[in-house]
Amino acid sequence: MLLAPLTLHTPKTLAELTKLYSELDNVKLQAGGTFLLNSLKLLKRKGTKTPDHVISLQKIAELKGLTVDKNSLHIKSMTTINEIFNSSALEGNWNILKTVCRNISTHPIRNMATIGGNLTCRYTWTEMPAVMIGLQATLHFIDQAGQDLTLSAEEFFKQAAKTNHILTGVTIPNQETYRISYQRVRKTMNVDIPLLSLLITTKITNKKLNNTIVAVNNCVDFAQRDYQLEEFLNTAEIDKKLPETALEHINKSIYDKRSHDYKQHMFRVSIKKALTEIINVS
Repeated sequence: MLLAPLTLHTPKTLAELTKLYSELDNVKLQAGGTFLLNSLKLLKRKGTKTPDHVISLQKIAELKGLTVDKNSLHIKSMTTINEIFNSSALEGNWNILKTVCRNISTHPIRNMATIGGNLTCRYTWTEMPAVMIGLQATLHFIDQAGQDLTLSAEEFFKQAAKTNHILTGVTIPNQETYRISYQRVRKTMNVDIPLLSLLITTKITNKKLNNTIVAVNNCVDFAQRDYQLEEFLNTAEIDKKLPETALEHINKSIYDKRSHDYKQHMFRVSIKKALTEIINVS
């Protein structure tokens, strides 16, 4: 299906981008395009109003690349999923991003799709949001005047990923002293998008968990934290029964919302598996 008529803009610098974005009305930003183009086709099919202007971010070199220092990993918003996957900088706990990237669609899609598009597309089932919350990522934006703004990943998704600003990148702190487990269940054998996912990070001191984050994507709501389970884990003694006992303390409203028996079961299996990995129970 052809798109409705629109004007495509291809700025080459952030300055050009912010100028266009401040001057144009009824405008959408295009990152990799894998979500946007399908969305525009769907809007046309429904007879819904579509944007008059699309601004492509593809030619803006300032929005591409990945850098690392001893304190943080910074991924610019137009870095593709395959570029993240192939980066030699993903060491320690950052290496979990390789697993996440590998789960995203197909190789051709990963060559187009960007981390910025994955985070801001406002689909509730995308791979990165729960991971960014669990890794305590900070999102960087600029407004129409080019002023910098920051927001934690958790706060961004509490706001249902709504923004009229431009995402420029993501910073993930170095968490080498944390233990981490990422679990994901695909929707069906033939549809490789997640039915659910979760990421648990924690520190272990004196046989106790602390600073635990349980980031959950039930693929119905936007990714969120299970504070109820976190509170229990941060006061519990580590033993072989912990992964099973933890299930008595989950916030069921997160895992069982608009769900079915199989999904509820797999969430519980995933929590047990994650905690078992973290505390090294064989």
